[in-house]
Amino acid sequence: MYAWGFEWLGFPVATAILTMVIGTLFNASLPAAGISGVVMGIFLWYAFDSLLDVTLPLGAWLN
Repeated sequence: MYAWGFEWLGFPVATAILTMVIGTLFNASLPAAGISGVVMGIFLWYAFDSLLDVTLPLGAWLN
């Protein structure tokens, strides 16, 4: 699911959703999982794209 979402939704959104799901599996509250998902999606995209110079897809819906 993550690989499909990675291409279709883009790295930030797919990573945010994956982080939210993993957070809820570890019994995090829904707001905490949502906030951590958004932060991780944005931070990791920025780290890979700007700091490491690895181009990641933003998703088919943004192109």
